[in-house]
Amino acid sequence: MIVFEKPKALTDAPLHYCPGCTHGIIHRLVAEAIDELGIQGRTIGVASVGCSVFTYNYFNVDMVQAAHGRAPAVATGLKRSDANNIVFTYQGDGDLAAIGTAETVHSAARGENITVIFVNNAIYGMTGGQMAPTSLPGQITQTSPYGRDVNTVGYPVKVCEMLSQLDGALILKELP
Repeated sequence: MIVFEKPKALTDAPLHYCPGCTHGIIHRLVAEAIDELGIQGRTIGVASVGCSVFTYNYFNVDMVQAAHGRAPAVATGLKRSDANNIVFTYQGDGDLAAIGTAETVHSAARGENITVIFVNNAIYGMTGGQMAPTSLPGQITQTSPYGRDVNTVGYPVKVCEMLSQLDGALILKELP
């Protein structure tokens, strides 16, 4: 009886992420979903800038690189070019909640049939742990050593809550 097995949708490349980083766990969960759904041969991932740029080393699916914040736009083009593709983006909070906010909001508002995987660690992790748009009030980061002060830098962007207000964003569609 097999108790544990590496998902087929993951490569054999050793993970390089920092100690305590959750990207490896998230990769495994995504790969398990791909395996369970039996969609590996028609899945395309889109990675943007930040730690997500390395995902193409770890997934046994077609991967496309997108400019910073533009993964939802690239994913939209891939999905529309062949509706049978299963397309997902893999984005961090600096990418999705900062420079890519418009692409994320508009693809959700249009109800694009893509999956956006949002890795929100509330800091810019790849570049040293600076405050990000999603850093919490009072959260200490490299650029906010006394914690995020909402009086001077404002409140965090609550991406999921914002998208939940869009009529097209929560349309569940069956896999073809």
